[in-house]
Amino acid sequence: MGNLSSQVKTELRLLPYMLAKLLGGIMAIFGFAAAIVTLTRKDGNSLADILLSGMVCILGIIIFLLSSRMQKRRQPPTQIDIDMQTSPCLLPWIILLMLAAAFLLCTYFITR
Repeated sequence: MGNLSSQVKTELRLLPYMLAKLLGGIMAIFGFAAAIVTLTRKDGNSLADILLSGMVCILGIIIFLLSSRMQKRRQPPTQIDIDMQTSPCLLPWIILLMLAAAFLLCTYFITR
């Protein structure tokens, strides 16, 4: 039981970096999608609209890469971290299941 609690503590210490990576990924996806929509759907596109979408995409990629590097630096090379590399991480699965449940709940209320 002590191994599980130390694994959770280690993952909680890295949670801000995981959330920053999530934010960066979402920004990159939405920025790229907005740039595509701006280029293909609207007539009379201004350069500012396209550049804004592109900057959001580039900023998201930069945030993702920086938080990934910071997360690797913060993670000490102990035996627990070596074990975590071979075993599945617990916290990302919990976050994924919570987001899936929230999505299903929102879908249920919208289609009701």
